[in-house]
Amino acid sequence: MKKLTAVLLALCLTIPSLPVRAAEPPAWAAEACQVLRERSILPFVSSGSISRGEFVEMLVNTLDQAIPHAKLEPFSPVGWDYFCDYAPTVIQRAAGFGLLEGTVGADGLRYFNYEDPLTREQGAKLVCSLLDLVSQTLDYPLEPSLSPAVYADEAAISPWALSYARKIAAYGLMKGDDRGNFDPSGELDYPSSAVLVYRLLELLDTAVAQGFDALLLQARTDWSDASRFGAHDYSASRSLTGWSSGYYTIDNGDGTVSGLVVGSEEITIERFSADGSLTASQTLEKELPTFGAFLDSGRHFYLAFGQDNDEEDDDREVWRIVQYDRDWNRLSAASVGGGASYTTVPFRAAVARMAVSEDGKTLALHAARQRYTTPDDGLRHQSNLTVTMNTADMKVLSVSEEFPSNHVSHSFGQFVRFDGEQLVTVDHGDAYPRAFILQSDSQAAELLPIAGGIGENVTNAIGSGLELSGDGYLFLGCSTPQVDLNAEADTPWSLFLTYTSKEAGKPTPPWPEGSTKTSLTLLPGGRQYKASWTDPDGRTNHWGTFNVEEDLSATTLTWLTHGESTVNCARLVKLDESTFAAMWQEGADIHCLVLDGKGQPTGQERILENTPMPPTDPVVMDGSICWIQHSSLPQSGGKPALYRLALEEKDI
Repeated sequence: MKKLTAVLLALCLTIPSLPVRAAEPPAWAAEACQVLRERSILPFVSSGSISRGEFVEMLVNTLDQAIPHAKLEPFSPVGWDYFCDYAPTVIQRAAGFGLLEGTVGADGLRYFNYEDPLTREQGAKLVCSLLDLVSQTLDYPLEPSLSPAVYADEAAISPWALSYARKIAAYGLMKGDDRGNFDPSGELDYPSSAVLVYRLLELLDTAVAQGFDALLLQARTDWSDASRFGAHDYSASRSLTGWSSGYYTIDNGDGTVSGLVVGSEEITIERFSADGSLTASQTLEKELPTFGAFLDSGRHFYLAFGQDNDEEDDDREVWRIVQYDRDWNRLSAASVGGGASYTTVPFRAAVARMAVSEDGKTLALHAARQRYTTPDDGLRHQSNLTVTMNTADMKVLSVSEEFPSNHVSHSFGQFVRFDGEQLVTVDHGDAYPRAFILQSDSQAAELLPIAGGIGENVTNAIGSGLELSGDGYLFLGCSTPQVDLNAEADTPWSLFLTYTSKEAGKPTPPWPEGSTKTSLTLLPGGRQYKASWTDPDGRTNHWGTFNVEEDLSATTLTWLTHGESTVNCARLVKLDESTFAAMWQEGADIHCLVLDGKGQPTGQERILENTPMPPTDPVVMDGSICWIQHSSLPQSGGKPALYRLALEEKDI
């Protein structure tokens, strides 16, 4: 692993101890103490002495703040009886990390001696033990940049501490006084210890960031809630969409990215340079109260908004889709009223999506709605809705009727793509039908039937992505085996992939057995055919144009995972017309598998350790899958990071 060279200024910690504890540290230690307080490393502030136990607590707090928690989880504290004297849990953890062993007394018992004063040689050993843990055991890029020190008073340094006294100077953290003495038995006071730990924290932060496959972004907006999906989303646990809506990564086309964050009052777009610096920021108003969807079509940006219509006012605007140019100048908008869409609540219980046709002329919004009151039962039912618009002038071309040809109720997730100029949708239905269903041009294919009763909201499944290849349609999702819904409440979820071929099914001859003069010709496109025949009685002739049976070709279902841990967060990423990547989360790690246009794996599964999943669709830039997500680095200060999953040429 590439090693990081420590370039910190050497710190001379020979300042004499100040008397008794004070409310505030001296000026020369104020910055260090402030940073350590903000990072929850200092249990208190003092200008007096510090005990051995207090210093060890600071070191453990530093590990917790600088190192991702998943890296520290395998280390168990020593048992409560390891030390015979006072040693709180944090000290037991320190011993579990290998930072200390304590001393064995004349009685044969092991003591920690929490209240003992901290000497300089003890501090050097503890800090170097921590550095060894980070660089050798945790394998972070960390090594000293200077030569080991040689001290005038080496004879006074304890043999067990000599190597540590030399080594800590090589890291630039401690050195001798002006006369070249280390002063091993001298006490480290509290302010000096705080400055030492502050410099140590800087070193660890840099090392962890160097080994972190992400670029911290100097965003001003809050991405801390960008994990509203999968196991973090209550609605997902009730098997709705499993997606976040409101956090998006934008490829600027020049190797840089922008982030779009939807807040409660406004939408913020921030542009970042290649080094993560913020170069531009702007805000947009939410034109209607409810945000519904975002789309980057390559030429334009689109945002979909909505507002409730509890009064069932036919003239009330319920849906609005706004078109912007690449600089986020508002160009035009499409509007749909309550009466035209039978809607009382737009974007109800689902995450909507948009798509643009291959020729760029048509925009489609595929969403969910709560409909007007049904006279038969007095209820307002939820179902899907599709709106299409002309991108040239944003005039509405079509709006779903109350029961359109692609009707699904309830629809807990909507996916939409264009196959050329033909619309393709997938819905996550819990009733009619109770399945994930793919629909295109009045044809349909059930991708995964769902166990349970009609209309039962819990489906133990989540849709994750729809993509089109030259061969067919790929759909990725997470689900239980769907055998018995009641028995599967605690069954681990697995990742499934369906592939539906575009090849048309073979038409079933429309004539009865015994007919004569039969003729059947499949028309271009494979979805209609002409047929003629004479009935068996020989008197009646028939002819006409007929549709191929109302089903797409057979769908292949493949389970990509079979583990004991639940997989309920995944993404399907299109790399090119015939290559795709399935990404999913297991524990703290991302797994990635590259697929061909028929959903077949083309390489080995890859794993990115300690990496959060994209909150929404990632983008593909320079052969890498990229996304912005709230950073898991403790030292990031709540900033988001740009993550990259680099793909090898053989994968694409």
